[in-house]
Parts: sequence; C-alpha cells; structure tokens
Amino acid sequence: MKTIIINDNNLTDEDIEREVIRVKGLIINSKGKILLAHNNNTYQFPGGHLEENESRDLCITREIKEETGIDVSVNEEPFLVITTYDNDYFGSGRKVRNSIYYYRFFTDDTPNFNETHYDELELETDFNLFYVKFEGLDLFLKKCIENDTIDVNIGKEMVLVYNEYQEMFGGI
Repeated sequence: MKTIIINDNNLTDEDIEREVIRVKGLIINSKGKILLAHNNNTYQFPGGHLEENESRDLCITREIKEETGIDVSVNEEPFLVITTYDNDYFGSGRKVRNSIYYYRFFTDDTPNFNETHYDELELETDFNLFYVKFEGLDLFLKKCIENDTIDVNIGKEMVLVYNEYQEMFGGI
C-alpha cells in the first residue's frame, strides 16, 4: 500500500487533537466505468467513517452497502492511503490527522436502492449515484473543479487518487 502524507501546516503527531479514519471504494465495472456518489454539492468515491472497534475491511463493505446497495468482498488490501494533517478541520479549529484508505472493487452489480441506508446528511443533500468512464476521470474531475461543481479539495484528492491508481496499475 502506498502512503501519501500531506502536512502543509507542519504539524507533529503531538499537535493532533483527533484522528479521523475513513475508507473509500473505487467501484469499477467491466464496461470501464466507475461509480461515483454526488451529494452535498460535490462528487466523491463511495465510502465513509470508521466506527469504533470496526476494521477498515468491515467498514468499506458496510459503507459500500449502505451507500450503493452493492455487496462487495475485500480481496486485497487498500492500494493507497492519504493522510492529511489539518490545522483547522472543516473550520472547527481542531488539529486533526485524517487518513483515507482507498480500495478497488470490480463488479458488474448495479446499485440496489432497496438495500441502501443513507444517513441524515445524505438524505438532506439529495444523495445520488452514477457511472462515468474511468479513463479520463481526471479530466471530468478537473472540469468539475473549473465549473465549481465539486469541492476543490475533494476534487484534487480524487485526481491524485486516479493518477496514483494509473501509475500503480496502468489502467483498469
């Protein structure tokens, strides 16, 4: 698993007040398309926060099921983790170490909205799922950044993940 650390504020581990661990899944089908979530006025890879006493593998299977209704099995470790040291986590003033573990899944199963379980924020912000071509995902995301239809930080991180994926695996 490749690790990328982003620490623009030069924080130390002693500075950190809280640690957040999240997981995200790149869900790719045999047609070369990737499933994206859209809510809260931004695009994201499906995933979410690790719950207390939950393993990352259990978390990603739970989150994918809750957000897409698709059952996935973890057959390999995450291919990437991006850890960001944040001096003002979402405007809270808290110093947070945020680690996101990225998994990849290959399935032709499609979203099953009868099996989803959205949280309050997802329901309030019109959570949607859709497929886009995996090849050229970076261009799609860059255009979204230019058009202000994605959170800039999330968009840049998704482009980074795509580029790392391409470098590691050479495509799908």
